[in-house]
Amino acid sequence: MIDDADSLTVRDLLEIGVLGDASLLAGERGVDTEVADVRLAADMSAVEACSAGDLVILTGNQPYLVEVALRRAYSADVRAVVLVRPSTGSHPLPSTATISFANRLGVPLVQTRGDDPLLVADALRTAVRRPEVAAARLLNAVTARLGRSRPDPRSVITILSGELHVTCAVISADGTAIEGVSPPGLPPDLLIGSVATTVEMTEGFAVAVPVETDRTGHVHLWLVSHARGRNKRWAETVMQISQVASWALGNWVAAERLETERRARSRASLLSELLASGDDVPPQLVQQAVLAGWRLDGWHTGVYAMPSQPAPNILDTATTERLRVELSRRGLHGQLVEGAEGWSFWLTNDSEPPQSQHRELTRKLAQVLGDRPVVAGIGRPHPGVAGVGRTLGEAREAAAMTGSAKVVHIDELGVRRLLSMAAETPALVEQAMRLLEPLVGVEDGQLLRTLAVYLDEESVTSSAAVRLKVHRNTVAQRINRVEQLLGVSLLNPDERLAVHLACRAVRASDE
Repeated sequence: MIDDADSLTVRDLLEIGVLGDASLLAGERGVDTEVADVRLAADMSAVEACSAGDLVILTGNQPYLVEVALRRAYSADVRAVVLVRPSTGSHPLPSTATISFANRLGVPLVQTRGDDPLLVADALRTAVRRPEVAAARLLNAVTARLGRSRPDPRSVITILSGELHVTCAVISADGTAIEGVSPPGLPPDLLIGSVATTVEMTEGFAVAVPVETDRTGHVHLWLVSHARGRNKRWAETVMQISQVASWALGNWVAAERLETERRARSRASLLSELLASGDDVPPQLVQQAVLAGWRLDGWHTGVYAMPSQPAPNILDTATTERLRVELSRRGLHGQLVEGAEGWSFWLTNDSEPPQSQHRELTRKLAQVLGDRPVVAGIGRPHPGVAGVGRTLGEAREAAAMTGSAKVVHIDELGVRRLLSMAAETPALVEQAMRLLEPLVGVEDGQLLRTLAVYLDEESVTSSAAVRLKVHRNTVAQRINRVEQLLGVSLLNPDERLAVHLACRAVRASDE
């Protein structure tokens, strides 16, 4: 709320809209002087009674009275001269000589419209003497108008712009203005965090207030107001009134989200539109995604899961909900969208995740899928709203090439493609069978299967044990016996690659 810590200047009174749509005719050199009081003057004696710090409002239109007021302002340190013209009809501006005179003296000459100069004077006097009362009046006016209208983004922006004379926008966390116009030069770090913030800009200041926050504390939607001037009291008032408006917007978001949830099936088509937009996602689509509860800023890592074999009723609401619960239980909190052929899922990080993340994600996804006849692909991390489409596209490509694996990362496809070519070379297949012949039939084929899984899991004993559902010591013992039977050392990169290639060639040939 406004207090008395920072006096208002002529510029402040112009910029905060107390004078309505006023125009500065002359005397710009003096607009940064502080105003102590407001006086009405209808004749020369009233003008002569004005003193230092006053802002004088002329109720008469006589040209000579304007010049007298300007001279008095210069000699007695009166801050500004305000001309009040009726709201209707056209009225000539002061003469060129008068405007030139005001410029030479450095006295602000302002013209505004109003049918009653007393009301103009009252508004100005309240702003100057009792700024907290002026702020309370603005708050009441905004609250009353919000209560009479449906508080959607467009109506909220209209109300704030009209009452506070600020430029407003409702902006998603990725910086997209879904309503209004984003202030030029808005600091990128303004939308980082989860608390209301005020920052100084080249022209004035900007206030950012969170509208809707998820359970992790991340803000999806912001109400941003840009005001001219640098008055601290006015900045506090804009902040307080913006917070009230943000609560109204929050109610709108909740109502819209409830309606969106009722149309859950539309989420698949919404995602399809988002993916089809590529790098050029329209603002209205961003708005729909935000209302659906999707986070679009940050770095996204996509997952696409699909049935590994035809199964009746696997793509139903119950399965989707169980899948969502299993993902959440393992700390994978993201967006899950059921499609016609599978599920799209993506995780979001504030910054680019390390390359090692996909191994942990692969492990957790394998646990989630368990014995279900479902395979999954993982895409690379990509930033921003367009990154959702990129990473999900890669995940879908990886899911289509899982082979015998449960989960595959897109970066593994290059190796998989290369290894799959082995099946097309008869000589290589014959050599592979010859190399692995000592393992055929041993322990009912368990040694050969353990070897293949162990190499697929990058020689990580614990990961192979999870896939094989045996103890890690069992895997280690089997691998030791494999090395003895084949006469190789899997610690040797060349021999390990040769054995791995042989396993892939034999398996691809069998398939």
